[in-house]
Amino acid sequence: MTTALKRTGAALLTLLLFCVFTLGASAAANTPVGVKFWKEKSDKESMANSGIDSDREATLTRQSNGTYTLTLPVKQVTKLNVTGYLSGLTIGDVTYTGTLTGDIEKGNGILTIKNLPASVLTGSEVGKALTVTCNIQMDLSLLGEINTTARMCIWAK
Repeated sequence: MTTALKRTGAALLTLLLFCVFTLGASAAANTPVGVKFWKEKSDKESMANSGIDSDREATLTRQSNGTYTLTLPVKQVTKLNVTGYLSGLTIGDVTYTGTLTGDIEKGNGILTIKNLPASVLTGSEVGKALTVTCNIQMDLSLLGEINTTARMCIWAK
């Protein structure tokens, strides 16, 4: 009888752990984050900061494969009388192109960048920032895409 109870207990524990791990892996919680860009080798803000709508919340979601999805509320950025918007990031040699939803001109644009590495969560100190290239999509008839190198911090709020 005790062997049967041990087996039943082990089976229930296995089932419980399976359920916990399955639900934990599939549940992707959105974490509100702060995002800031600085000019490389400087404490001055990067042009990319002008493209993020600070009145709305940015979120970071951990995917089941260990990568992150960054959702940024974006707005238009104007530089030298040319208007554009943040369209993605390059970290090291890897370019992460975002998917834009909503309408930037109506003030509800959202940029979703998938499969960012776990190292993207850096903390709010510029000294811990990742060096990135911010891809800013400008008016195609004039300049095409402008890339500006900056340092990026993403931290949980």
